[in-house]
Amino acid sequence: MYSFDVNRRSRKDKRRTQILILLIFILAVLLIGVTYTLLKSRNFEGTTREVLITRAISEAGDAQATVYRLTQSSGTGSAALLATVRQHIYCLQCLNTLAGNIYGAGTVVVNPELLNTCMATLDLATVRMQAGNVLTEQFTLLRDQINDIAATFNLK
Repeated sequence: MYSFDVNRRSRKDKRRTQILILLIFILAVLLIGVTYTLLKSRNFEGTTREVLITRAISEAGDAQATVYRLTQSSGTGSAALLATVRQHIYCLQCLNTLAGNIYGAGTVVVNPELLNTCMATLDLATVRMQAGNVLTEQFTLLRDQINDIAATFNLK
């Protein structure tokens, strides 16, 4: 007589089925993990973009308020107000750099030409202030330039 196990084939099939079920379960868990990670990163990207824009709006508004105080001041504290405006413009430039680093080159929050024009006006005003010249024209020009920046965010 031969010793042939009739149930051997069904045990092999059962073992293959168990391995296949385990493999499907592992793949399902991996798929759920990848989907969760992608959804979380999408939410992070939207939040990051929102934070950058909110910060830019805040800086533009603060720069606008400071430049209005600067144009209305009688000269006392003008240097400090001018430095504060410079800080806000510099912060906007930094936000542009961050946006470019996060989302790729060419991505900006504020038009860099507007910011460069403001910085040039600030430099000229600083030089003229140190020379003791009248700055009414530079302050008015600076106010108009910052109003242009604020207008990109619909700030009045």
